[in-house]
Amino acid sequence: MHTNKTVIITGATSGIGKDIAESFLKNGANIVINARNEQGLSEFVETHSSNKSRIRVVAGDISQKSTGVKLASVAIEQFGAIDVLINNAGVFIPKPFLEASEDDLDMYLGTALKGSFFTSQAVIPNMIKHNDGCIINIGSMWVEHPLEATPCSASQVAKGGVHTLTRHLAIEFAANNIRVNTIAPAVIDTPLYDDLMPRDNLEQLANLHPLRRLGNTTDITSWVHHLAGEGGRFATGQTLMVDGGITAGSHSS
Repeated sequence: MHTNKTVIITGATSGIGKDIAESFLKNGANIVINARNEQGLSEFVETHSSNKSRIRVVAGDISQKSTGVKLASVAIEQFGAIDVLINNAGVFIPKPFLEASEDDLDMYLGTALKGSFFTSQAVIPNMIKHNDGCIINIGSMWVEHPLEATPCSASQVAKGGVHTLTRHLAIEFAANNIRVNTIAPAVIDTPLYDDLMPRDNLEQLANLHPLRRLGNTTDITSWVHHLAGEGGRFATGQTLMVDGGITAGSHSS
């Protein structure tokens, strides 16, 4: 249970982020959620109107430092402290290296890396003040295990930076009892893929995983809760591969 804890979640109106936000809300937490889509944020509040006193929203581009600063200030002003930050916002569009544009790279670096960097920078002073805090970054299995079937170098350069940031923050702020970890998923069945490929093609990607299935949002959210709860208090600087076994080794398809 996370009753009365205050949790910031970026990229919270769909997929993994939405599931994380709903789960923390269900478990009694105050949540401050972010997305660029103002309508999506409004719909989230409307859907959870019975708990709207525990929801605050900040619309904006997380690649802008000012958005992370606003998230931190709203959390502190409205709920008094920041207990957990989930740096979830991200985009994943497989594209061959020779087709990746400067705009593609800028988008990934902005959303995944700058977003995680500056939002963490905004919340850590409050965590230092309370000598406690938890930051969970949503990284990517592809950083450590590229797949020929899904070329995605541009996005993984950014996610690789997030994995590195995790280790550096974990060491720099361990003395302040701030734990920083990354969860690195493989293919998770979310609306993110709806515009990328037909459902039949997505289902075929299940065979990339030794467990022979796609991941689901609950697979990620359950680990977020573990790391943010008592079970995660002695874990920091780790990248947890929640990837259906892909990084463990090869398998016959």
